Amino acid sequence: MATGPFTVEQITVAITGHLPPPPEILHRIEALWDDYMLAASRDGRMLFNSTVASLKSAAVSNGILHLELAATDYKTFLVTTLRDRAWFEVNSPTAITPALGNSILLTHGDTAYLGVRSKQVAAYPHWAHLFGGVMDWPMRWSNGAEILLEHLYKELEEELGLASDNLAAPPTVLALMRDPVLAQPELVWHGELKQPLAQCTDALNAQEHDTILALPMADILTAGPPATPVSWAAIGKVRQLKDNGLL
Repeated sequence: MATGPFTVEQITVAITGHLPPPPEILHRIEALWDDYMLAASRDGRMLFNSTVASLKSAAVSNGILHLELAATDYKTFLVTTLRDRAWFEVNSPTAITPALGNSILLTHGDTAYLGVRSKQVAAYPHWAHLFGGVMDWPMRWSNGAEILLEHLYKELEEELGLASDNLAAPPTVLALMRDPVLAQPELVWHGELKQPLAQCTDALNAQEHDTILALPMADILTAGPPATPVSWAAIGKVRQLKDNGLL
């Protein structure tokens, strides 16, 4: 959707309004959400609602990535985009609300690190993916990428026990990607670690990840859990930048 790299200074964020769907569509979303909550409770999986950011538009102009975000909730995103998108594409396409993913590919030298997602998560259980998650709606706003970084650092702390000073330099955005399976836009960052991630495994959030996958970027993964398309695209982008001397 947009190819980087972009530094923090090369990203702007604007807020726009979100028009709710008509009452009959809201009723369908509520009913399906109730069904999914019951199923999740029965199967021992995590599912809860919160206010998140949806991506309304994205554009690149003069090397600046401009993002336009609106508030929605996880419930609407899960029903209209993740679970029942086929129905909404036919019957109410304007109700489809893609939340913005905000994630990071962590590397140390020639090793990339992915999190193997637990069975409790709503999307891609048992797959290897980048660390991060759906962008929470911030408590405060600015027109720059600081709010995106704050969320990213919060995710790293919650998922891995990592602080921003565990990175060798501030992260940069590799690209704004669209997951071909989930139809979800994802802002993908890259961060180089000062130390190998294996030293931090004790702090891994077991509710979200089963383990950490250390992947040599020069190799093709032929064994172990499958990796998501966005993960492979991020690794490919880092390889390209390193080959061109840009990382």
